[in-house]
Formats: sequence, C-alpha cells, structure tokens
Amino acid sequence: MRFKMGTAAAAAAVLLLASACVSESDAPDAADDKLVGKGTGDECVIDSPVKVGLVLSLTGGAAFAGEYQQQGLELGFEELAAKEGVKYEVITEDDETTLDVSIAATEKLINRDKVSVLVGPTLSNQAFSTFEDAQEAGVPALGISTTAEGITEIGDYIFRDSLPETEALAASIPAAKDALGLKSVAILSDSADEFTASAYTTMIEVLKSEGIEVVADEKFETGDEDFRSQLTKVKEANPDAVVLSALPGATIPLVKQARESGITAPMIGGNAFNSPVMIKNLGDAAEGLIVGGAWSDALESQGNAEFIAAYTEKYDRAPDQFAAQAYVAAQLIDQAVRADCDGNREAIKDNLGQIMELETILGPLSIDEEGEVHQEPVVQIIKDGKFEILK
Repeated sequence: MRFKMGTAAAAAAVLLLASACVSESDAPDAADDKLVGKGTGDECVIDSPVKVGLVLSLTGGAAFAGEYQQQGLELGFEELAAKEGVKYEVITEDDETTLDVSIAATEKLINRDKVSVLVGPTLSNQAFSTFEDAQEAGVPALGISTTAEGITEIGDYIFRDSLPETEALAASIPAAKDALGLKSVAILSDSADEFTASAYTTMIEVLKSEGIEVVADEKFETGDEDFRSQLTKVKEANPDAVVLSALPGATIPLVKQARESGITAPMIGGNAFNSPVMIKNLGDAAEGLIVGGAWSDALESQGNAEFIAAYTEKYDRAPDQFAAQAYVAAQLIDQAVRADCDGNREAIKDNLGQIMELETILGPLSIDEEGEVHQEPVVQIIKDGKFEILK
C-alpha cells in the first residue's frame, strides 16, 4: 500500500493513522463466517453488521457535492435499516478535497476498520490513487461521482454508478445541436488536469462526429482565476455555444467572467454543472447552461418522486444528481450483499459486477463485470434558475 505526503501536517496525520492500523500481514485472508448468512434476497439474514466505508469531500473545494452525497447515502441506508435481515455499519471519513487525506482515510477504512466495501471518494483525481489501494487490498470500491475515463480499468474490485463523463458529453453535445441548431462552438478547457484533459478529448471526438466546427480552442490551467484573455478570443469567434471542461473551482469564476464579458451563448459543461449549489453560486450567469448526466427530478423512474419527497423533508432542500447517485449506491451494495447473503469483500465484489437492469431512481441500471455502469443519460438545461430536460 502507498502513502503520498504533501505537507508535514498531512504526514503526521498519516503516520498516526498507520500506527493504529492493523498491518497487512495481520489482516485475515479468509472470509468472516459471521458475515455469511442464510437465505437470499429479501429473505437473507446476516447476524453481524456489514461495514461500509465512505470517503467523501465534506470540506474543501468539492464539499458542495460531498455534502449531497453524504445525505443521499444516509437516506439510503436509513431506508435499508427498515428492512429485515441485514444491518449496515457506515463509517464516514472526510477527505477535505485533498489527495493526501483521501489516501489516509482509505487506508484507515481498509486496514483498521476492515470495511467490506468502500464508497467514494468524491473526485476522480483522488480515486485514481485510492482505488489502486482498494484494488491492491482486495476491497470492492464503488464510485458515485468518479466520471473520468479509465476509473474502472484500475482493476476488478472497482465499480461505479456514476455515468462516465464521456457518455454524458456524447449525449449533451448532440442534444444541444438538435435543440439549438448548433453549427459552431468554442472550447474552454483545463489542460493541466487529467480529468478535464480526458473530457476534452471526448469533446473533440463528439464535435467532429456531429460536424460542428470548433472556431476557438482556448486552454487554461488548474488554479487560474483570470480568464479574460481566453474569453476575449472566444467572444471574437462568435460561436453558437461554448463547451467547457473545468473542475468545480474554476467553473464558477469562468462562467461569471464569460457572462460579464458579454458572451451570451449557451454553455455546455460536465459534471460540475450538475448541482443546484452551482446554480445558486452563479446566479443569473447560470442561465442557458447545458449538462448531460445521470439523473433529473423530472425522471419518471421507479421511486424517484418518493426519493425527492423524502430527501426534501429530511434535509429541507431538494436533492441533486450527487445525492441521487449516492442514494442508489446504498441499494446496489444491499443488492450485492443479499445476492448470496454474504457481506464479505469477495462476495460483494462478485455480485456488484452482475447487477442487471435494476430499477432505480436513475432508471434501469446495470453494472457489468468490468465495473462499468450502464444507463440512459439525461440532458438538462438551466432555465429561470432551474434544471429542465432539454427538448
């Protein structure tokens, strides 16, 4: 297993966690018989609680998503607690939206808490490291917002119910073309980040296949705050729309500066757009943003209306896509545990990769043996400060 240090404080925190952890040589190789029950499906009964470890960004730059995820998972496991037979012990760690803390939290959950399955982290950049640790330890990990290309290729213990960014963009760009008659676009992309670079490649491929001309292609780097130079060139190109590939931290200032500079064209973006928090922070600048994703409150999927009502009542705010995918993760884990009535790591890993056409609030959902999710994407546009399905 590996630790990566960035600061003295982080190093001290990791060493403290490591000293409390059980070493790999002391960890049991055999399955825990107490996690093997009787019956299957709704009739499954397991005496010991199944431990689930959550690594979420509850503070820092991605907290706007992590907080929704924590609430979605909490609601999902509360509903499962009302079912007979299987109980879950949920252990939550805040990775503070930093890689070092995310790795340390994952190590703790694997070695000290000995969870049967991991959920998270919130960001793909963290997941590329923490999922390698989960793979090496033989612990199934379920991504709920890790949409970058290559996530599930890390290994056979890695899964996700988060629609890949490649599929979301492949749906949103053609939908925007059909709805708005797009003939030309400008691209603004973060060239320094692995996730956004992957999304950029997808954008180029989809735009080419749709016959949409790229009239401006401007780059910036992670951490940039002033985009006026790039936006001046975009405005001069006068595109029908702007396609944006950026992390959450850059999305808000970039979109605001675009609107302030007089760019009124619709903007097509990625997963960072999929939150009412983003709309609130952008205010009027959010109008016309288009995004492909996994969920909408307008979906007539099984249980969606009930989920929205329960979430809103409990948390006094409407759910978003991050909450919805997290909520479904609880159901997927329960499905995997009950399939063989076995809460051990290996059994959960085997059964997560065999979920077929499960009816969820995201719509019918499957996870294949490669860990990849399969579902129909949803394309939305922000009008009058609210998401609505793009038609």
